[in-house]
Amino acid sequence: MKSENIKLSGIEIERQKINHIDEALIKLLDKRFEVVSTIVAIKKQIGTPIFQPGREREVLNHTSSLSKNSVSMQEIFRKIMQESRKIQGELI
Repeated sequence: MKSENIKLSGIEIERQKINHIDEALIKLLDKRFEVVSTIVAIKKQIGTPIFQPGREREVLNHTSSLSKNSVSMQEIFRKIMQESRKIQGELI
């Protein structure tokens, strides 16, 4: 019973760490989407399309090179960029 309590408290500590990381990620993603709003205004002014495949490849290459989990990171950033395009489409 005692070791079970230690395991539970250990897992709860790790879950709290994940919660704090999730909160930080959310704040950073909110900031990223704020910048996306600024970028869409600039794209509108200069007539640049929302979807820019070259830029997306650049982001995927850059972000995956920074991670130990490059395949997973590419998938995550594909979704982030998909949501960014969605936000830009709503703002145009």
